[in-house]
Amino acid sequence: MEEFFIPFCLVEKSESTKNSLKKVIERIFRKSPIFTVDDGVECWDLVQKYNDLMIIVANYLEDQYLTEQLVKNIRESENTNIRNIFVIFITSNSNAEINFKALQVGADDFINKPFLIDEVIAKFQNAYRIMHLYKTIEFHTKTIQDLNEELRRDTLRMRDLLYLFECLRIPDGAERINRITEIALWIANEYDPEDEKLKNLIQEASKLCFVGRLHLPERNIGEIPTQNGILKNEKMEKIPFFSKEVFSFFRSYQDVADVVIHIYENYDGSGLPDKLEKGNIPLASRILRVVIDYDDYYQQKKFESNKIVAMLEAESRRLYDFRIVVLLDQYLAYRSSILKVPTERPIEIDELAEGMTLSRNIVTETGLKIAVAGTLLNEEAVERIKTIAKAEPIIGRIYIKIQ
Repeated sequence: MEEFFIPFCLVEKSESTKNSLKKVIERIFRKSPIFTVDDGVECWDLVQKYNDLMIIVANYLEDQYLTEQLVKNIRESENTNIRNIFVIFITSNSNAEINFKALQVGADDFINKPFLIDEVIAKFQNAYRIMHLYKTIEFHTKTIQDLNEELRRDTLRMRDLLYLFECLRIPDGAERINRITEIALWIANEYDPEDEKLKNLIQEASKLCFVGRLHLPERNIGEIPTQNGILKNEKMEKIPFFSKEVFSFFRSYQDVADVVIHIYENYDGSGLPDKLEKGNIPLASRILRVVIDYDDYYQQKKFESNKIVAMLEAESRRLYDFRIVVLLDQYLAYRSSILKVPTERPIEIDELAEGMTLSRNIVTETGLKIAVAGTLLNEEAVERIKTIAKAEPIIGRIYIKIQ
């Protein structure tokens, strides 16, 4: 730790008093700089220029107004070091009221005239010890900040290396991660537009969502790891545990680690690694699980998107949070709605009208499916949907086919 010496500033018009105090300081604190000024205005100018901790010894008896203004400026400064400057007032031992007022206006201590040298030395040493402690804390705080910044940079470098490794080892890794990130972020925004922390977590976790698969041999790396929602063999069962091992080196990345590690928890508590269930599974993990499973099937090119969603829906409440599956279905509708020639579009519930055809299921927050995709709405169906929706909010939006 670097050595530092706290300076003193004497605010005093009397040369004899200045010299007396300087001799004490020079004898006890040999390496401390000593500044001398005549009043509080000059002292404040010095404080602003020096811009650091110091010990001010100011004669309160000579000009109470300027001295009080000096202390007021110091205590109201936005600079922490200036605000913490130790101020000692020179007062009179014949006036207890002045001594009390000195502390009231913001001084840290006072010394009385006529001086008792032992008292002056003791109070200067106390002030110096406090200022030195502040400096020591400042030094260690800066050291910790530097180490944290270095750790943050190292963590980001490790993250980027893992991401590159995923892109190299996972078939179409970069494309898949980008697709998963886009879908998961869309779902998170629909789930709770105000939850920026959730979106940030997904942004980071989705980049590393395949970390657990990196231990797999080449012949297995492209396989779907689950069968009927369960990691299908011993190799695949190691996926969450390998993620946990990798993230054990990411001490400052634990929120993201928690998401990735728990992707393969099942909604009913039968998953790995910790058999968490329902709301105990991180929301970002629940979102990524649905999206990754969807993308695993999509990547195989064996099923149409709507068929994959139907497969996931069949396992809602056992493997998946049903709300996430509903929002995944709506993401596909959203993608369809922004095509050059859209086939469906979102509407507000008040826009529902007889003759419209639903393109997606309408599901409430409690999981009640109040209308299914393909339903041609009549007046009775419209009224029923609106009535139920008043009592139970629906998930996401309503999509209809474009005639």
